[in-house]
Amino acid sequence: MDITTVPSEYLEAELVAHAAWEATGMARMLDVLAEFDRRRVWEHWGCASPQQWLGWKCALGYVAASERLRVARVLGSLPAIRDGLSRGKLSFSKVRELTRVATPETDECLAGIAECATAAQVAKMASALRKRTPKDVVCQLDSRGLRWETDEVDGSMVITLRLPTDTGQAVIAAVNAASQVEAGVPRRQAMADACARLITGSDEVRARPEVIVHLHADAAAFEDGTAVAPEIVECLACDGPVTTVADTEVGPVVIKKDPPPTRAQRRWLRMRHRTCQFPGCHHDGSFDAHHVVPRHLGGKTHLRNMVRFCQFHHRLVHVLGLRLTLHPDRSLDVTFPAGNPVDRTIEFAPFVAPAPADPNLITGTWTGERLQMDYLQIAVSSVSKAA
Repeated sequence: MDITTVPSEYLEAELVAHAAWEATGMARMLDVLAEFDRRRVWEHWGCASPQQWLGWKCALGYVAASERLRVARVLGSLPAIRDGLSRGKLSFSKVRELTRVATPETDECLAGIAECATAAQVAKMASALRKRTPKDVVCQLDSRGLRWETDEVDGSMVITLRLPTDTGQAVIAAVNAASQVEAGVPRRQAMADACARLITGSDEVRARPEVIVHLHADAAAFEDGTAVAPEIVECLACDGPVTTVADTEVGPVVIKKDPPPTRAQRRWLRMRHRTCQFPGCHHDGSFDAHHVVPRHLGGKTHLRNMVRFCQFHHRLVHVLGLRLTLHPDRSLDVTFPAGNPVDRTIEFAPFVAPAPADPNLITGTWTGERLQMDYLQIAVSSVSKAA
C-alpha cells in the first residue's frame, strides 16, 4: 500500500503499535543480553568487552551498546519495571532513566508513576532522584572519558573531556593558572592554548621506555623480580627491541641485537590501517606492530610480516596462540589453534517473538497535568522508609 494514501488516523495508530512492539522486543533483547553477558560469550570471539561484540555483530555504537548492557544488568532486580517494558506499558526511554535510580524497594512505585508520565517527565524525575543518591561519585568515575571529532565546517578538532567534579575543577584551575592574558585575544582562546600546552608539553618525540626481562630455563621475570608469563615476554619482544645477553664466566655478553620496528614502518602501518586489524576491532589509538611470523622462528621486521594490533589483541594473539595469515592485499585471517576462524558466522536461531502488545498501553495515562515533584519525593521516601 502506498503510504502517502494512508489516512492520518491510520498512520497514528500504526506508529503507536510499532512503539509498543519495539518495547516488547527490547525487553526480550535485554533478557538475552543479560544472559549473554553472564556467560561471557563475547570472550569466545576474542573481544575485549561485550560492547565490542555488540558493535561488531549487532552494528551498535559503543554508547548505545553500553547503555543497553547497563540496563540489562540492572533490570533483573527490577521486576515491575521489566514487566512494564515487556508488556509495552513502559518505553525503553522511560526504562533507561528509571534504571539509573530505581532500587528493588522503589521498583513498583517508580514503575507506577512512570506509566502516568511522559518520557521527558520521567527523565526529570530520575534527575531529581539522582541528586539524592550517593551513587553519583561512582557514576562520575564510571562515565569519565575522552572523545574527539572533526568539525565538518572548518576541520577543527573538537575534544570533549568528561571528568568527576573534583578532578574537573582541578583541571580548570590549572588551565586558568597557565592562561596568558593578551590584548585582543578572547579568554576562551587563551584557555584553549593553555590546555594544549599543558597536555602536549614540548614537541620532542620520546622513545618507548626500555623493559628488561630475565629469562631462565623455566621462568621469566622483570628487572624487579616480578614474574611474567612467557607469552607476554614474546609479546614484548615482538614489538620492541630485543638484546640477547648470555651470562658467561667473565660477565654478561651481548650476543645479538634485533632493532624494533622503525618510526617509518609504524607510520606506514598507521596510514595503511586506520584501526586494529583484528576482526571486529576498531581501536584507533596506540598500537603494537606484531610479527606474523615470530622473530624466534625467523620472522623479519618487514612490513610484509607486520600487522597493526591494539595492545589487548596483540596480547591475546600471543596468549591464545592464534594463527595469522596475512594476504598480499593486507587482509588478515585469524584462526584459533584448532583451525576454526575467529570471525566465524553465527548460526541461524529461530527468533522467539514476544507476545503482541496492546498499542494503547505504550501511550500511558498522562492527561496533560503538570509534573508534581513534591509528590514524587514523598512517594519514593515513603516506600524507602517502609522497606
